[in-house]
Amino acid sequence: MKLRLAKLSATFVGLGFASMAFADAPTIKFRVIETTDLHAYYTSYDYFKDAPVLNYGLTRTATLIKQARAEATNYVLVDNGDLIQGGMIGNWALNDNFKSFKIHPAYQAFQYLQYDVSNIGNHEFNYGLPYLQKVVDTAQKLAKVPVINANVYDAKTGENYYTPYIIQEKEVVDTAGNKHTIKVGYIGFTPPAIMQWDADKLTGHVTAAPIVDTAKKFIPEMKAKGADIIIAIPHSGIGVAAPSNSLFPNQVINLTKVPDIDAVMFGHSHAVFPSEEFKHIAGADIKRGLINGVPSVMPGRWGDHLGIVDLVLVQDANGKWKVDPQQSVGFTRPIYDNQKRQALVEEDKGLVQVLADTHQKTREYANSPIGQLTDNLYGYLALTQDDYAVKFVNQIQLATLQKWVADEGKEFAGYKLLSTQAPFKYGERHNDVTNFVAVDNGTFSLRNVSDVYVYPNMFNVVKATGADVRNWLECAAGQFNQIYTGTDQRQDLINYQGYRTYNFDVFYGVTYQIDVTKPQKFTSSCRPTRTVGAGRIVNLRYLDGTEVKDTDQVLVATNNFRANGGRMAGTGPEHIVYASLSTSQEIIMDYVSEVAKQGKPVSIDTTPSWSFVPIPDGDKLNVVIFSAPDDKAVRWTLQNSVWPLTKLGLDSAGFQEYRIDLSKYQPNLLIQNHNNK
Repeated sequence: MKLRLAKLSATFVGLGFASMAFADAPTIKFRVIETTDLHAYYTSYDYFKDAPVLNYGLTRTATLIKQARAEATNYVLVDNGDLIQGGMIGNWALNDNFKSFKIHPAYQAFQYLQYDVSNIGNHEFNYGLPYLQKVVDTAQKLAKVPVINANVYDAKTGENYYTPYIIQEKEVVDTAGNKHTIKVGYIGFTPPAIMQWDADKLTGHVTAAPIVDTAKKFIPEMKAKGADIIIAIPHSGIGVAAPSNSLFPNQVINLTKVPDIDAVMFGHSHAVFPSEEFKHIAGADIKRGLINGVPSVMPGRWGDHLGIVDLVLVQDANGKWKVDPQQSVGFTRPIYDNQKRQALVEEDKGLVQVLADTHQKTREYANSPIGQLTDNLYGYLALTQDDYAVKFVNQIQLATLQKWVADEGKEFAGYKLLSTQAPFKYGERHNDVTNFVAVDNGTFSLRNVSDVYVYPNMFNVVKATGADVRNWLECAAGQFNQIYTGTDQRQDLINYQGYRTYNFDVFYGVTYQIDVTKPQKFTSSCRPTRTVGAGRIVNLRYLDGTEVKDTDQVLVATNNFRANGGRMAGTGPEHIVYASLSTSQEIIMDYVSEVAKQGKPVSIDTTPSWSFVPIPDGDKLNVVIFSAPDDKAVRWTLQNSVWPLTKLGLDSAGFQEYRIDLSKYQPNLLIQNHNNK
C-alpha cells in the first residue's frame, strides 16, 4: 500500500499537485538567507557624522541572520554583491590596500557569519580589476567564502573571468527527521552595464554578457551536474520584459522565466521585495514573495533588511528532491522601524568584536583634517533650490576643468566651460531619513569628502553642444511631477518613485529655471515623451547673461559614470575628451588642501544657479515636498527655504513633509542667512 501511495503521489507531482499529494509525506524545508548591497556598511556607525546609527549596518543584520538560522533546520546564507564600495570602511580598506589586514573586512565578517557564497555586484569594479582580484583571492583562500559571477568574461581568452557557479553538497533533515544529501547550485550575475559605467577600467580586459542569455547557458549545465536546487543571485533589479540578449541591468522579471531556477535572491535597486512598491508589476505576488511563480526576494541595502526564501522540497517518482513552488515563499525582515524610529534588533556582539580594529582605524582615517569651510553644507533642500553641497562639488569640478584646459586642453580654449553634479544623498529610495548631506562649517575632514561625494567615480570631461546641455537639463527635470493649477488637491512635487536623485544633475556656469507646470520632455531614461508642449527648462543663460545657443561648443566636467553612460544628451564614450586618473573624491581633497596651503578656507558661490518658475496663485495649491525629520534639519529647512514652507506631519516612511508655496521666490533669503551665519 505504501509503495502504491508513493507512486500515486509522484504522479500528482508531475501534474502540479505536489502540495496536495504530499500532505502526509516527508518534505525538506530549506531556508535561503540573503544580504545585498551592503556597500561597506558593515558596522552600525555613521563615519560621515562620527556617530552610531540604528537603521543600517551588518552588525545588526547579523542578529537577524542568527535568528533566521535558529528557526530553521536547513539553511544557507548568500550575499548578492555591491559589497566593498560605498561606506567609509570601503574607502579606508582601499587606501590601506591590505597593509593592515590579510582578508578584506567584508570577508572577515562573512567568515565569522559563515556565508555559503558571495556574488559580485557592479560597484565591485569601481576600484579596478587588480584590487578586486585581491579581494576575491583572499576571500576564497583565507576566509573560505566562494565568490561567483557567470557573465563576466576575459576579453582575450573568452573564458569566464570568475567562477560562474558552484554546486555544494548539503546534508539536510526532512520533516520526519531523516537525513539526506542534496546538491545546491548557486549562480551569480552582475549588470552588463559595468562595461559603460567603468569602461575606463574594464575595456580591453573583460566583457560582460546578457544576464538571461548567460542563465540559459549555464542552468542546464548545472542540472546535468546534479543540482537539486538552483539559486540565482543576480545583482539586478526587477526591470521590464525584454529579450534574453538584453543588456539592460535590471532583468529579474525575465530571469524568473528561465526553467529550473528555484529561487532568485536579487538586489542592485536598493528596494525591498516583496513590498507595496511592486504591487503593480505583472507576474509579482507580493503576498507570497513570488515573481512569475519563482520565490524571490530583495532586501534593501546597507543591511537594513534581511531576505529570506523558504523552499519546500518534495520527492519525484525517481526519489529526487525538487522544489515545490506552491509551498515556497519569500519575505524580508527589517532591522529598524521607520515610523517609530527605533531599532528592532541589537548589534551582534561577536561581529562587533571581529570588526573592532577596522572600526577604530576607519574612524581615525575619516577624521583626518584637510582644510576649512566657511559655509554649512546641508542638503535638506537639494531638490527645491540651489544647494551648497552640490555647488561645492561643482565649483571644484569647474576649477579643475579650467586648469586642465589652460595646461593641457588648449585646443578647447574657445569652448564654454561648465560643471554638473547631482545630490547623491536625499533619502535614498525614500527609505532612509538620515540620508542627507550634513557638513558643518569649520574643519573639513576626509569623512566630509565622502559625505558630499559618496562614490569613487573618476573625474571626466565631455564635449557637448548647447542643445545637449538643454536636453541634459530637460531629462534631469523629470525629477519633478507636473503640477496642475486650479486645484486644491494634494500634489507631490518630488517624483522619487520614478526618478533617482543621483540623476538630478544641476549645472554650474549657467543659470536657468524649471517650469514644473509643464509636462516633462524626457522619460527617466532620457527618451523623448513626444508630449505636446513638453519642455521645462527656460531662461538658460551663461553667467554673463547671454543665451545658451544650440550650436555652442561646450565642455562639461562630470564623472565617469555619467560620461560613459550615454543616458544624458552629450554623454557616451564618443563625447569624452578627458578621463582623469583621479577620482572625484581626490579632486575635492586636492582642491581643499591647496586652498588650505594658501591659509584660506573654501567658500561657496552664493549666486543661485537654478530655481523653479514661480507659479501665479501657487499659494492656493497644495504642493507637498519632504525632507529630513530631525530637529536640526527641520529648523534649518524652515529658516533657509527660498520658497515659503508650512510644516506638516511625517509620511509613512518617517520623512518630514512640508507644503511649499511656489508663488513666492525669495532668492535673497539664503544669501542673507549665509551672510548672517
